[in-house]
Amino acid sequence: MSSFVPRASRTLLFSIVAVALALVGACHGGNDVTGTGGSLVHINVDAPDTATSGQPFNVNLTTQNVGVSSVNNGVVTATLPAPLSVTSVNAASGTSATFSNSSSGATVTWQVGTLGANSGDSLTVQTVGTLAPGSANMPLAIQAQLTATGISPGEDVATDSVTLMP
Repeated sequence: MSSFVPRASRTLLFSIVAVALALVGACHGGNDVTGTGGSLVHINVDAPDTATSGQPFNVNLTTQNVGVSSVNNGVVTATLPAPLSVTSVNAASGTSATFSNSSSGATVTWQVGTLGANSGDSLTVQTVGTLAPGSANMPLAIQAQLTATGISPGEDVATDSVTLMP
């Protein structure tokens, strides 16, 4: 009987370590995971590693709720620094998105609404950046933030980088 207790303790310890490593891995790169009231929400930004000046490229945003409760009033705000600008957005059915361009870059607002338990949505943002002739490569960080009922600004933020090449 005494050999059962250490074996059970090792199994529990292994399980805790495995869950911790999975959560750390889920937060790596261009994504973040946030929990609220029975939901576990994941946001991801996926941009290409490089893009050529003057040529359009896509930035993909995804949200996923892997929890047992819905996330309500979800809004994703993505910021793209200058010299990037948005040319179009293509939102998943049941969601909508708008964008604005300015001299400081672009902002995309994606109305996710309700993100049901074990569901996800996606948004494709067509983007272009233009560098002056003779410019050096320019690394740029694209950031997205999800807010919703129970998720405050800054709690669920994801970033990915693209290098704009002349």
